[in-house]
Amino acid sequence: MKTLELFSIGSWTIFDHLLRMKRLPRDGETVPLDMPMEEVEAIHFGDCSANIAAVAGALGMKVGLGMVVGDDFRSSGYADHMIRNGVDLGGVEVVAGERSGHSFNFFDAANGGFCVSHLGIAEKQDDWRAPLEEIERSGAVVISEAFSPYTLDAIEHGRRTGALTAINGMVATAGALAPRFLAATDILFLSRGEADELMRSLGAASPADILPHGPRLVVVTRGGEGSAWYSNDGRQDMPSVKPATFVDSTGAGDSFVAGTLKGLIAGQSNETAARIGATVASFVIEKWGCQTNLPSLAQVAERFEANFGRKLSL
Repeated sequence: MKTLELFSIGSWTIFDHLLRMKRLPRDGETVPLDMPMEEVEAIHFGDCSANIAAVAGALGMKVGLGMVVGDDFRSSGYADHMIRNGVDLGGVEVVAGERSGHSFNFFDAANGGFCVSHLGIAEKQDDWRAPLEEIERSGAVVISEAFSPYTLDAIEHGRRTGALTAINGMVATAGALAPRFLAATDILFLSRGEADELMRSLGAASPADILPHGPRLVVVTRGGEGSAWYSNDGRQDMPSVKPATFVDSTGAGDSFVAGTLKGLIAGQSNETAARIGATVASFVIEKWGCQTNLPSLAQVAERFEANFGRKLSL
């Protein structure tokens, strides 16, 4: 019996440090940070899989999470935070005596940048079995980093059990396993950079050329320019939604994925689902951190109507 609408799985780093400056330093140079001191010291809850689950839970979905974490997942208050957002943690492997990973995200004024990560216990996610029983009770499965046998088992099991399957992120890092990931997915979500990297690895000239490798839909996010959707019917450009204020784009892509899947799972058209995803993402970028400004479904519906001139019915 499918008791979960969505299951989000993949282990990376669960704590984010966000560091913004006017420009990135040249070799050997020191530059000042351009941000409030309280944000320099802040440690935010993160991780692509957890971000998707938290957003989906805030939108009222029945959602589960699968990942390998240290016991600081509990001691930091992260587990309680997820439970408050309605996330089922039955698929989370908490390893006693181990620490979860941290990511240090560096940005310039134009929102370019890079990320440095220490994975902690997530580096060993393949030492654990994917929570297949949780996947069996899920109507949809979305996987994020790391793309390894752990997440491959999850998406292939989702395909075997009739779930809608989706990939979020840099699947090109799967190397020799990438063809199996692509063959098992229905919907592939990529940023522009991730799409470029995957196209290079496949020898593809366009995101449309990824479709023969398995996905029926390839969605490329383009920040403030919206998203481009590729299917056998061609390309469709979807709009972005302007936030009330721009603060931090970390997690915007994950929130777009969660919002879009909310729409698709509810039976909405691609166009409406994309607009839901863009609306959700517009809230997340209004505050520092991936999960500090999670909108309710009512808030999303109000902003959706304000931007697109029609009511959202979900």
